[in-house]
Formats: sequence, structure tokens, C-alpha cells
Amino acid sequence: MDFFSHALLPYLLGNLFKRKKDEVAAFVIGGIAPDADIFIMWINFVYPTFFLVTHRGITHSLFFGFFTGIIILYIASRDRVKIRVRRLIGTEPVFTGRNIAYAYAGVVLHLILDFTTTKGVPLFYPYEAARQSAEVFFYTDFVLTILSLAIIIIFYKRPLQRSKITKFLIVFLVAFAILGAARLIEKTGAEASVHGSDIKTYPTPGIFDWYILGEDVDKITLYKYNGLNRTSQYIGTVQKVSTVPGGEDPRDALMTAGELPQVKMFEWRAYATAVNASSGDGSWLLEYYDPLQKAMMRDSPEIIRRETANWSSVKVKVESGKAVVIS
Repeated sequence: MDFFSHALLPYLLGNLFKRKKDEVAAFVIGGIAPDADIFIMWINFVYPTFFLVTHRGITHSLFFGFFTGIIILYIASRDRVKIRVRRLIGTEPVFTGRNIAYAYAGVVLHLILDFTTTKGVPLFYPYEAARQSAEVFFYTDFVLTILSLAIIIIFYKRPLQRSKITKFLIVFLVAFAILGAARLIEKTGAEASVHGSDIKTYPTPGIFDWYILGEDVDKITLYKYNGLNRTSQYIGTVQKVSTVPGGEDPRDALMTAGELPQVKMFEWRAYATAVNASSGDGSWLLEYYDPLQKAMMRDSPEIIRRETANWSSVKVKVESGKAVVIS
């Protein structure tokens, strides 16, 4: 979900229930705290690791989200920072035990909103790294983003009135419910349009478009569904591991490469993972790629395709029992 919705919803709820200003501030700070992970993402470029030091990673879990909320609330309550915070939300945050609880409530609300979006969040990390997602909305919903921004601008320009708090909260929740219900109907239609034992559906930025991914033991099949005409279009089928017919067995190379943190992170981020494997001169070249992400990129504007060209694949060379990422 977008930054504006993450800040707006706790602000509206806090004021609706007549919380103190510093409690509302803590609630809002907790609502945006998990997205502070954008400031630590560089760590994975300097020292690759599988500790989910990435966006919607470690800070988006119920356990580590608690500590993230505490840290961000503490920083926001420091003298040099709280003055700027007051300009944005009208009050200074205070670091107290009670406000820590409100900050964590904001974190949980953030995780709930992100849970509704594609790929979701690792709610139970470090117990398990799997992401939990309802797969209803895309990463950010255009309608909710514009609505949240408009409400924030109105409150910023005009004095706060409790009657408006209630009305705008209802408007936001009704819009969220209507869009979510419409998405769920589309999702059900997408799932029914393709037959298979392991079918998964994923939302797109388009209001009526969905991607459908079917997985068998050795292959991945992709479709695109349009809710307006209720039809699915076959995109293609790829092998999970593609090698030259009659060539060497890549299993040992795949096991070696699979221990790299870059490969683990790629597989964690991907909708699905396929591998192109080729051998020669005693070494293996393995290209891990996300077939669904590549299909999405083909439907994206040219500028986005250029900027995200390296996001949907990672190449690894395996030689003499050692693996190294080459791109």
C-alpha cells in the first residue's frame, strides 16, 4: 500500500477515538515506520545476505516490526527531529511506554494493509520467511493513493473538525471495501478461468487485469485474465530448469548456487523461479529468472523496462564447486 494511506488511516482512527495528540502522533509514526527499510536496503548491495534486509522484508514482520516502531518513535521524539514532525502532523511525538504501544498498533495496521497487496509481507519472520498475502491489490492502488492524498491535503489546509474525521474515515473505508470486493470478484473469476491443481492469481496495476500462474512438477504456465470480458489469454509455458537435451545433470550446480544469498533473495522476491542452465569447459552458467515478472515487464512502458531490466533475473557461474554471481 502507498505511504499516504499508511499515514492517513491511523491518523483518522486515532482522532476518531479521541486519543491524545502525542498518542495519535505515535500511531501515525508506527503506521509508516516499516517503510523505513528503504534506508537500510543498501546493506544488501554492500554485503549480500538473506536476512531480508530489503523493502517489505525484516521490518514488515510482527516481531521485528515492534522494534522498528520503537526505533522510529525514539528518533522522531528527539529534539532535532520532533520539530519537523510537528510541522507535518501538528504535534510533537513523545517517547513513552504507552506511545510505544500505539506505535506498534500503527505497525500492525501497516502490515494488515500490505498483506492485502501482491507478494505481501513476511509476517512471521524469523519463525518463517514465507510471505503472507491476500493478493487482492497491486503494490499501490491508484484510486486509494489519490483519495488518501486528497484527504491529507484537505486536512493540511483546513482546521481539524471531528465531523470531517468521521466522514473521511467512512469514505476511505468504503472505497477500500468496494475496491477490495470488486478485486475479489475478479480474482475468483480469474481462478475459475483456468483449470489446474496449483493455480495462483496475481493483481496488476490495471483495474481489470490479472496474471495467472500454474505450476507443475517441471514447468510453469502463464495466463492473463481480463475481468471485463471474463476471458483468459495464454501467455506461454517455460521449463523450471532448461538444459541442452542430452547434456550434463545440473543438480549439483543448482545446489551449490542455491546457497548464495543473492539467489535465496531472488527466489524469495520472485513470483516463481525458472533456470536456464548451460555447461562448458567444466563450469555451469545458471540464469535464474522470474517468468511472471518478465511477462509484466513486457506490458510495462519502455522506460520502466529499461530501469528494471536486471530485477527479474540473476546469473551465477559455478566452477570447481564454487558459485559466484556474475550479474
